[in-house]
Amino acid sequence: MESSVNELITDVVQKRILADKIIFSASGREDVDVKMLGDGRPFVLELLNPRRLEWSDEEIKAIEEEINKSSDLIAVKNLQVISKLDTLLLKEGEELKRKNYTALCLVERTLSPEDVKKLESLKDLKLNQKTPIRVLHRRTLATREKLLHSMQAKIISDHLLQLKLETQAGTYVKEFVHGDFGRTRPSLGTLLNTNADILELDVEVQYISD
Repeated sequence: MESSVNELITDVVQKRILADKIIFSASGREDVDVKMLGDGRPFVLELLNPRRLEWSDEEIKAIEEEINKSSDLIAVKNLQVISKLDTLLLKEGEELKRKNYTALCLVERTLSPEDVKKLESLKDLKLNQKTPIRVLHRRTLATREKLLHSMQAKIISDHLLQLKLETQAGTYVKEFVHGDFGRTRPSLGTLLNTNADILELDVEVQYISD
């Protein structure tokens, strides 16, 4: 992807709505190789010193349609004007948010039905995750405790495993699978007493827990 999601959206908006600057904020983030499925991700555009303060529903709908026509890499829906207070909802209750992932995993040893039973029996598993090596250049070194609420496992072949995971927002799922050289414990590898790696990862749902 040559342009970011930010650029693909704000470039169109800037043409239609003149402002000194447009600040893009989204609820959470994923790596560039992770597909966002389901209903997508909420986002907010903050307009700094806009030349106008009101827009009709028809004008907003036209902007949404232009964004969607401008690229086949993203899609926007339900674009609307909101208040400053509404933007607080984007970050409110971050620790209560849950995310559903589908991960295709490669394991070193041959998988068995007992492995599936073991993984699916684990509920609200506490993970201790040191800041991953791959993001240390931009994130503070720390150890964070995250919850892996549940797993559904399906054996694809002797060494391929599909996992459907429900996690606390902010969980490093890739690192849960391969362990990040022992920086995430437990990991899929330690749970199954083997080496494991991740081949594909999709985000399917994001919501706020009751």
